[in-house]
Amino acid sequence: MKTLKNNKWWSLILVPIFSTSLFVTILTAAPLTITEKMDTEEIQTIAVSTTEVPKNAAEQQPTSEPQSTVNTPNPNTPTSISSSTPAPTSTPVKTAQPQTSRSTSTSSTTSKTTAAKATTQPTKASAIISTGKQYLGVKYVYGGTTPAGFDCSGFVQYVFAKHGITLPRVSRDQYKIGTSVSYSNLQPGDLVFFSLAKNGVVDHEGVYIGNGQFINAASSKGVTIYTLGTYWQSVYVGAKRVL
Repeated sequence: MKTLKNNKWWSLILVPIFSTSLFVTILTAAPLTITEKMDTEEIQTIAVSTTEVPKNAAEQQPTSEPQSTVNTPNPNTPTSISSSTPAPTSTPVKTAQPQTSRSTSTSSTTSKTTAAKATTQPTKASAIISTGKQYLGVKYVYGGTTPAGFDCSGFVQYVFAKHGITLPRVSRDQYKIGTSVSYSNLQPGDLVFFSLAKNGVVDHEGVYIGNGQFINAASSKGVTIYTLGTYWQSVYVGAKRVL
């Protein structure tokens, strides 16, 4: 009886050990056999699960709308200007020339023009007077306009034409042109007009040559020089400057 009890205990111990060893041996020697015995449907499920991981992973992404890449500025945060914004192009500012400089330049130009005119006038006046004196003694001819004989207006017209200045034919018309000059401001080359009938109507003229004298074609002496004495001043009407 005692022997049977001992064998029973040994069998209880050895059987589990033997079974475990046998199972390990079987798994090591023929793993594919066990694998093949696994349920085909289960293997396919595992394979499908493995291939669908990316899809499931994609489906597990949050369904909420993607956040906008534009950051809404915080009203309490100062807005900074993007460095990509082009810098404003600066427009060159033209410096205005001082008005005084322009005025000075204008005044200088005017002064030069006036000076040039003042220089030219005596020169031309002298030339006209010199030309007129060449005809001293030429007889008076009513309506005459040539050195063959002059009347007063014909003589003046002819002498001035020699120097490029065109004048009307008769004394009354010549008095209507040019700039009026007072008796005290007479200059050589000015035209002096008279009313021999003393009715204020111009009927005689001559060219002032300076020193209170004028040259004219007089009906009594022809081309001659007179002094503006008492008589001539009594019939004097006025003077005009055409140079």
